[in-house]
Formats: sequence, structure tokens, C-alpha cells
Amino acid sequence: MLERDLSFEDWFEEMAVLARENPELFEKKRQELISETISQASPENRERLKRFQWRIDREIERAKTPLGSCIRLYDMLMAMVYGEGGFLEAVETLRDLLTQVQEGKNPDQSSPKSLRANTCQAQVIPFPKKTS
Repeated sequence: MLERDLSFEDWFEEMAVLARENPELFEKKRQELISETISQASPENRERLKRFQWRIDREIERAKTPLGSCIRLYDMLMAMVYGEGGFLEAVETLRDLLTQVQEGKNPDQSSPKSLRANTCQAQVIPFPKKTS
């Protein structure tokens, strides 16, 4: 059984051994830890964390090997950080807004490119009327 008083290195080693020797029990422990962690999050973040974990689990399922799942999760993380609308773009947008405010400009009049890109126009196309 895994002890909570272990150092991270010892805990990690126990989990690694468990993964090698008893993958079913490892998966059960992994799910328990994830559920426990999500349940400790603030109520406004729980649903988002559950959806994110669902997405992670689907990527793991789609991979054919453990290395494949690592690569899929790495690619997902890189897209979330560096991809369009990712974390880095959000930080750059905030930096641009801060610069505009510091320069006395109204951010609404000259919004950064990334903010303008997030607004789009759509045309509503009605369903054709049903003929009897």
C-alpha cells in the first residue's frame, strides 16, 4: 500500500514499481488520486478539471503504446502553451494590454491582434422548412 508520508521520490518509485508489477492496481490508484485532487479544487474549477482529465484519458486510450501516450500528451501540452489561442498568446495579449494602458491608450480603440482574432462574425443559416 502506498504511504502518504513518503518523500516524493519514494512515492514515485513505489508507483513505478506498481505500474510494472500490477498495472490494474496502478490504474485504480491513479484514478483515485486524480479524483481526490479534482475534488479538492474550488467548485468553480472542478467541472473544467473533469473535462480536461477526460480529454487526457481519451488521448491515452488512443495511443497504442505507453510512449505513444506520452508523445500525444506532450503534443497536447505544447499546443495548449504555444498553439493559436494558447497560454503564450494569452500572456502576450495581457502584456500588450498593460503596455497600452501604461501608455495612456484606450485598449478598446486599438486592441491587440490576438483579441481581434478571437472575435468573428457568423451568418445564421436557417434549416429548410419541412415539406409534407
